[in-house]
Amino acid sequence: MELTIILNIAITIGALAFAALCIYLIITIAKLRKSFVRTQENIEDISRSAVPMFENLTAITDKVKNITENVDDEIAVLKSSVESIREMTDDILSFEKKIHREIEGPVMEAFSFVAALVKGVKAFVAKMKE
Repeated sequence: MELTIILNIAITIGALAFAALCIYLIITIAKLRKSFVRTQENIEDISRSAVPMFENLTAITDKVKNITENVDDEIAVLKSSVESIREMTDDILSFEKKIHREIEGPVMEAFSFVAALVKGVKAFVAKMKE
């Protein structure tokens, strides 16, 4: 009989422990459920926020693409302008050289002629004074 009482007490303690375990599991499962619900709500909030963010990112990407295309166009115009300036500078230099070649000879002849004329006049004046 004593064994029956101990067995009954052990069964009762086991049943109470099992009931406590079940209650603990129910509470834990309820907390997990709430945590999953909050996680799902957070994911939905992130999804709602992500769509406009990606749309803005797409718009920004398009604007950056347009800006780079405009910069490429402006660089092409700048290259063309630099090439035109280079050609103009080359033309001016060649024109200067041409003028220098064509004018230098006659100007030097004129200076030589004037110098010879001055020498001749000096010599004439010097002879006249003697």
